[in-house]
Amino acid sequence: MNSAVLLSPSDVVVIRRYVQTKYAPLPSARQAEIVADAIRGTIERRLPDLKPEIKAHVTKELIRRCLVSEGRDVIPEDVLEVCSEIRIEEPKDLDRLYDWLEARESGRWTREQIASLVNRGSRKLASLGEEHALTAVAEPLQPEWGSLAPAAPSDKSASLSVPWWHWRRSTLWGALSAALIAGVILWTIPEIYGSNGDTAIEAAPPQSAVAEAARADASGMPVELRYMDFEREPVLAYLHGRDSLLAQEPYFTAIIESAREFDVNPLLLLAITGQEQGFVPRTHKQAKEIANNPFNVFHSWQEYNTDIRDSSRIAAKTIAKRGGSTPEGEDAIEWINRKYAEDMAWSTGVRQLFAKLTELSQARSDQEAVQ
Repeated sequence: MNSAVLLSPSDVVVIRRYVQTKYAPLPSARQAEIVADAIRGTIERRLPDLKPEIKAHVTKELIRRCLVSEGRDVIPEDVLEVCSEIRIEEPKDLDRLYDWLEARESGRWTREQIASLVNRGSRKLASLGEEHALTAVAEPLQPEWGSLAPAAPSDKSASLSVPWWHWRRSTLWGALSAALIAGVILWTIPEIYGSNGDTAIEAAPPQSAVAEAARADASGMPVELRYMDFEREPVLAYLHGRDSLLAQEPYFTAIIESAREFDVNPLLLLAITGQEQGFVPRTHKQAKEIANNPFNVFHSWQEYNTDIRDSSRIAAKTIAKRGGSTPEGEDAIEWINRKYAEDMAWSTGVRQLFAKLTELSQARSDQEAVQ
C-alpha cells in the first residue's frame, strides 16, 4: 500500500472480518456500529489537526466518496479536495493542512495553491448563504441514501412536513452522519445483515476496534514477540548509556503504550529504533526530529515526521500484522524484515538488540527471584 494512504479497502476488510469473529454473539446492528466507528476513528486520527467539526465532516465525505462510492484508497489529495469545498477561515488551520500534506507528499503543493483552493471553496459557500451552503455540501450524499440506507419508518410525524433544509444545523449533520454510516455498514459488511431485523444493542468491549483488528492478524505471532511487561529500570539504564533521547518522555512511554495497544513486545519496538536510528543519540543535531519517527515508517523520518505516538502506533500495527502472518517454519523477525526493510541484514541487527534488551530485563527479574 502507498505510504500516503490513509485507509484502504483491504484495511476495511481486516476490520470487518475481525469484528465478525470477535463479536459474533452481538446483534448485527451492533457489529455494524463497531465497524463503522473503527473506520471513522481511523481516518479521523490520520487527518490534520483541524477543528473537530471540520474533521468530522471531512471524515464522512472521505468514507462516502472513496470507500463507499468508488471502493478505493483514501489519499491526501482526497482530503484537500474535501477541504476545498468547505469553509476554512483560520490561518492556523490552513498551516496545519499544508504541513500535513507536505509531510505525506512533499513538494506536491505550495502554500499558495492550497490557500487558493480552500479560499475558492469558502467563497463559493459564502455566496450561497449559510443554509443553502449546508444544502450544497450535503446534496452529493443523497443519491447513496436511497440505495444504501435502511428504509424510513412508514408513519409520518408532523415534523416531517418541514423541508429537510430548514432543520437546525445540528439535526442536519446528525442525519447526514446516520445515513453515511448506514451506507458504509451496508457496503463493508453486507453479509452480517440478516432478515430478522434484530436491532438490540449490547455492550461491547471498550478496546479500539482498529487495534483489535491488527491484534487478530497477530494471532500467529510468536509468544516472545507479543506484548509482555518488562523491567524498565535496566532497559532505561541501557538507553541512557547509549545517550538515547528515547529514554526520556514522551518517547519511552509512547512506545510502550503503542506496543500494548497492538500486542507487540515493546522491547522489539525499541530494538527496531536501535537498528534504524541507533536509539537516537541526544547529541545528534536533529535528534528531536528523528525521535518523532525513529522507526522510519513510511520510508524515513525525513519524509514522514509527525510525533512519537503516531509513528510508534504505525510501526506496532505493521509488526503485528506482518508477524501474525509468519508462515510455519519461518523466522518471524526475518519475515517482518521482508516487509519492513530492504536490507536483508536488518533482521540480524534487530534480533541481536532484542536479545540484549530481553536479557537485561530478565536479569533483573532473575536477581529479584533469587532474593
